Amino acid sequence: MNASVQPFNFLAGREVLGTSLDGWTLDQLPTEGSDRVARLQVAFSRPFASAPLVQLGLTGFDISERDCARLTVTAENVTAQGFEIAVGTWFNTRVWRVEVSWLALGA
Repeated sequence: MNASVQPFNFLAGREVLGTSLDGWTLDQLPTEGSDRVARLQVAFSRPFASAPLVQLGLTGFDISERDCARLTVTAENVTAQGFEIAVGTWFNTRVWRVEVSWLALGA
């Protein structure tokens, strides 16, 4: 039985998103609707053969003590070259900073 085996590849990193990021509005009260999302493009230091599985972990945040801690962190638009981290909040929650660790697994 001959089966080709793809080499295993993984990369990991840590990103900090916050008020210095262009387009960050999570620290402001909403003027229309309640959902706000900030995005950060992450480029892999070396490409994968195809889009890997990307796992995110929330490692820290700075949220107003007057508000509920409403927060989502997702990996979107995953390609062999990178992905986007999308951080979201809603209603009156104000977020100044979010720290995210990530792990990409693939061939």
